[in-house]
Amino acid sequence: MDTNSVKKLTEILDKEASIYEAILKLSREKTDIIVNGKVNELEGITKVEQSMILQLGKLENERERIVEEIAAQLGIPAEEVTVSRLEKMLPKDQSAELKDCQQKMTDIINDLRHTNDVNSKLIKNSLDYIDFSVNILTNAGSSGDIYGKSGQSNDSKQRNFFDVKL
Repeated sequence: MDTNSVKKLTEILDKEASIYEAILKLSREKTDIIVNGKVNELEGITKVEQSMILQLGKLENERERIVEEIAAQLGIPAEEVTVSRLEKMLPKDQSAELKDCQQKMTDIINDLRHTNDVNSKLIKNSLDYIDFSVNILTNAGSSGDIYGKSGQSNDSKQRNFFDVKL
């Protein structure tokens, strides 16, 4: 097997990891922005993320091409080329480098997933609060009189705002 192809693969994985690290940093900044309600800044970060995702797409296409080269050299389908399989076939230094790339990517993606989950929950809570506030404002004057013509309480028209999920 051509070790040059493995070197190219490692370089692509390093570039992808760098972009994912940058996206992770932006996601952490988004957490602060969401908490502080700075919508304009959130839009700016989203645009930067979109350009990074386009870069990742190009790198991913290149990575797939290199994996196909490696698969052809090994005489196996590209779907069967894994880091674990390559580790067994490579010299120790390249095997260790590839394993490090895999671990780095796994750690970054797990951190990114966690940060995005937090951001998603913050956004959902903000939207729920806005919905709650809008409901209070739109129903504030529409409850009508508390007592009917007979002097009896109109309990059916009253709404308990504390029963609403926040």
